Amino acid sequence: MILYAVVARAKDGAILVESMIAGVEGNFPQITVEVLERIVSSGNWTSALGTLESSSREELLPDGARRTFVQRHDAPMFCGLSGMAAQTWSCFGYNANDVESSAAGGGYTNNGDMDYYFHLCRKDNVICLCISDDTDVRYHVVNYEFLSDVEGKFTKSYAPYKITKAKAYEMDKKFGRELGKLIYFYNENRNKMVRQDRVDDLLNKVDDLKGVLGKNITMVLERETRLADLVVKSEDMLEDTKVFSRRSSRLKTKVRREYYSYHIIAFVFGVLVLYLFVGSVCGYSFERCSSDGGGGEGGG
Repeated sequence: MILYAVVARAKDGAILVESMIAGVEGNFPQITVEVLERIVSSGNWTSALGTLESSSREELLPDGARRTFVQRHDAPMFCGLSGMAAQTWSCFGYNANDVESSAAGGGYTNNGDMDYYFHLCRKDNVICLCISDDTDVRYHVVNYEFLSDVEGKFTKSYAPYKITKAKAYEMDKKFGRELGKLIYFYNENRNKMVRQDRVDDLLNKVDDLKGVLGKNITMVLERETRLADLVVKSEDMLEDTKVFSRRSSRLKTKVRREYYSYHIIAFVFGVLVLYLFVGSVCGYSFERCSSDGGGGEGGG
């Protein structure tokens, strides 16, 4: 669960508001101050006087980043080393290993004694930090949701210039009660939130499956539509073929009739020409040819 939380100024590490759950004892404020000093000392700041460069090679908490450090129970604080990612401190989200990638491997398993996890997120000039005893990395995700909620409400309540000019613990009186309510809410509902994350994952998978099925159904419907269009086009072509067949039959019959008509006309015309020719020789009633035939028989 979340044991202790603070909102600090990222430029100098000044704590603006803090809250601790009831019934918990420990030197969390002193440790938090030391953690913030290490975080701030690793950052670079640009002002009107120039850029203040850090002595650290890597910035432990860049703007927009979030980190989780763990303090082991069996080693002193920092072990006198300059880096927070030393033997005493392991860091999730540092050196490209974030909380989500740790969750895939099951996270850190407690060895029987208490280890404390320091979750930090930074946005602009605000650092939100909380300390928890959660060994299950799934609860680390809930803790980061808590920090995001705190950061959102704090920045809505106070303008950036007020945050920059505020003295240490200046917002503690007004915002401390709101911070305590948020700690209580997330501690009481963390199990539901973890289950809800699982439900959301399942729902996302179901939505993805629905999307795939929807695409497949759309493709099937489009295919059926194309098949229906092909059927309609084939029916139209068949109808056109029938019409063409009827027209070709009619044309064939017409050509045949014209053929026979031409032959009949030619035959009649030939007979008429022959008749006229014979008529010019023998007479149209053939009396000359008849009389010549009869006269020849009588003279013999």
